Amino acid sequence: MTDQTVVADGRRARRERNRAAVIDAMFELMGDGHLPPSVDEVASRAQVSVSSVFRYFDNLDDLLQQTVARYFERFAPLFEVPAVPDGDVDDRIAALVAARLDLWEAIGPIARMARIRAADQPKLAAVLAETRRDLAAQVRTHFAPDLDGLARADVDDRVALIDCLSAFESWDLLTGTHGRSRQLVDRAWTSGVRALLAPT
Repeated sequence: MTDQTVVADGRRARRERNRAAVIDAMFELMGDGHLPPSVDEVASRAQVSVSSVFRYFDNLDDLLQQTVARYFERFAPLFEVPAVPDGDVDDRIAALVAARLDLWEAIGPIARMARIRAADQPKLAAVLAETRRDLAAQVRTHFAPDLDGLARADVDDRVALIDCLSAFESWDLLTGTHGRSRQLVDRAWTSGVRALLAPT
């Protein structure tokens, strides 16, 4: 290995470390409620210069998209709902409600920002749309034993309503505008999902 190769490898490693530090800084600032963080705040938290931020990323939108990707990577386990194949409907309801509350409490700031910026960022809008489809499909799979035997239209209606009820927008409205605690949201969602799954 030549000296030039060693120097190039060192520069590449330093660049990747600094890029990661900038993404982590954006991640942390958004978690602290800075929506959106300024480039000066990001640079200061990452301990790099403002000009370095723009060397590592095309623009702030590029940084935001990569920060969202980091969120998905870090919180991937929270997007899952524990399977309850042998439980009754109340067990499945409890599992879904707890999983959604854990998820939204963990990613609330980035989820809020993603929805704000998706209107003018097609790539971010596409990620958000795919995530919403996945969460809806998850509801359908999770409650398959309780929806079995219903007409397709009835299944579709109930899946859509349960998905809306437990969505980020519902959680944000209940905890923000209505000041509901986790316990109260849990109670409301549990009651609502149970009603939607009740036989007609």
